[in-house]
Amino acid sequence: MTAPHPRIARSTLINLAGAAVPAALLLITVPIYLHLIGEARYGVLAIVWLLLGYFGVFDLGFGRAVANRIAALHDATAEKRQGIFWTGLAISAVTGLIGGAILYLLGDWLFAHVFHISGSLRIEAENAMPWLALALPLAIIISLLAGALEGRQAFLALNGAQIFGTVLYQLFPLVVAYAGWITLPYLIAAAIIGRLLSAFLLFAMVYRLVPLSSRPFLAIDQVKSLLRYGGWITVTGLISPLLTVFDRFFIGAQIGMVAVATYTVPYNLVMRLSILPNSLQNALFPKFAMVAVAEAEQLAARSVTLLGALMTPVVTIGILCIKPFMVLWVGAELAEKASSVGQILLLGLWINTLAYIPYAYLQARGRPDLPAKFHVLELLPYVGILWLLVSQVGVTGAAWAWNLRVLVDTLLLFFAARRMSILSKSLIGVLPLTGAFMLASEVHYESTMYMVLAILLISSALGFSYICMPPELRITILQRKFLQRIKSIHLHEPREKHES
Repeated sequence: MTAPHPRIARSTLINLAGAAVPAALLLITVPIYLHLIGEARYGVLAIVWLLLGYFGVFDLGFGRAVANRIAALHDATAEKRQGIFWTGLAISAVTGLIGGAILYLLGDWLFAHVFHISGSLRIEAENAMPWLALALPLAIIISLLAGALEGRQAFLALNGAQIFGTVLYQLFPLVVAYAGWITLPYLIAAAIIGRLLSAFLLFAMVYRLVPLSSRPFLAIDQVKSLLRYGGWITVTGLISPLLTVFDRFFIGAQIGMVAVATYTVPYNLVMRLSILPNSLQNALFPKFAMVAVAEAEQLAARSVTLLGALMTPVVTIGILCIKPFMVLWVGAELAEKASSVGQILLLGLWINTLAYIPYAYLQARGRPDLPAKFHVLELLPYVGILWLLVSQVGVTGAAWAWNLRVLVDTLLLFFAARRMSILSKSLIGVLPLTGAFMLASEVHYESTMYMVLAILLISSALGFSYICMPPELRITILQRKFLQRIKSIHLHEPREKHES
């Protein structure tokens, strides 16, 4: 039984649909959460989920390692893939339990001595730690199951199960809060139940698609190679979350939990725009591991060009529309404080999305050490700059520090993947983005001048997108328009003859 080889576009669209549903659900549920549990408790809950995400490094990179190895074994026997899966699952379960115990002990100290949390909320957070410790092994097992499906390019099954789990993960705590149990232990326990049901569904998909036999067995000879690959993924997993969550930790420590909510709401909203590059990256990763070097390099170059063409108008529109959208979404008071953070982060998001391709390319081609080393190099300078800007500027300082860090990371990844020339071709997209940022910062969004200039900037971004997209895709678009025009004429001709 060999793995299918679906088209990259189809796999990307499936991944995109799988990411769009949680994004839409987030837009709906965040205002309800803020209304039901308050900004301060929502800020604490955001910190709790960040802790859970960071301690996911205790999977030792086996989710990504299993995906890479199963993809490379796409033409091998099912028994070889089974050995990889069961070995990864066994080790991930053990490390998840160890990580849960460490998280339980460390969490109490963080909430008692690091974050500025009021007495009642601090007690809630401490009481919720046993639930959070139980959630960690479950999250690690889900990562391993998702990696197995990704390696088999079973993106439809993977995204269907993850959508199911995300819906339950978001709605169960909301139902509990609506019923009046708004304390953190109840909210976290409800979310865990949703993730548990998702894990059962993912395992059923893995059992059918890897496929698995009824008798588990370990591939002891594969442990060393999995640990070597997963070790570098673990380094990335240790450092990368710090690079993405230190901002909220520092804001919480220096300013308070309300400021964390002011930063987290636009941050989560902006990061949802990365679903397209992330969907493409996930579709490309197993393909990069399967094909020859020359084909992988060509595929990476075309993907970077395509992402730059697609994300420039998307981010331009986002910068221009985020403030009026947030006024409608979460209210004028929070939008006034948070929209400037979102506008700054959108600039960094654009350059960061381009880095998804060399990141996946390096990991899939057996160099997971390079992204890990880059993250280690970035850590200390980023911490220093972040601490300085948060203390001097506040939440917007955290956004500028994040932008600087992702710019450096992008340049390093492209240099390592030897794709700097491809990156330089996409940098012209900075022009409409800069214009949109200046307009959104200086002119009120309800003025006529804003409307006119916004239309001009969006038009220029769309023109850049069309010019810079891969030639074959541009030709395809023109051919489809031409065929649609011919079809329209053909459909109208009989009617005109009849009327005459």
